Amino acid sequence: MKRIVVARLLAGIALLLTACASIHPAPPEVSLLSLQLENLTLSHAILSADLSFYNPNDFPLTIERAVYALTLQDIQVARGQATEKVHIAAHDTGSLTLRLSSSYFNLLRIGRNSQQQDIPFAIDGQVTLGGFGVLSRTVSFKEEGIIPLSAFSTLNPQPCPVPGTESLGPDLQEE
Repeated sequence: MKRIVVARLLAGIALLLTACASIHPAPPEVSLLSLQLENLTLSHAILSADLSFYNPNDFPLTIERAVYALTLQDIQVARGQATEKVHIAAHDTGSLTLRLSSSYFNLLRIGRNSQQQDIPFAIDGQVTLGGFGVLSRTVSFKEEGIIPLSAFSTLNPQPCPVPGTESLGPDLQEE
């Protein structure tokens, strides 16, 4: 009797593990919504990239982590990772804003090469989809496209103040 119970229990556990192992979510579809110049420092330009993730599955997904690289005109200008969790319902869309930092040197190389009106871009990386430990899965993504050069002419970056160069207040102005 005990053997039958143990055998059925083991068969049930094996069936459950097989069913869980066969669930492989389709990776989310990634789109670049916007690329914005946020700030300028003494050595770098700070950009933000808004990504859209579409979940093509019949069940919700959680993006636990994203690792990414941004390339403009075949020059890698930024790379990094985001650990903000994004919950996406089935057949729905979620978004994630990535903070990017690029050296002026890389941006100048792009400007020198930019005889055309458009700048090709690619953002690629990996997202880790949430699960229960061993059920988490990492999938790759890549989005390529064209950014019109006119989009960069409308940027209005706010420079970071350099310490010690702030203007004097009205009470402390020199006479």
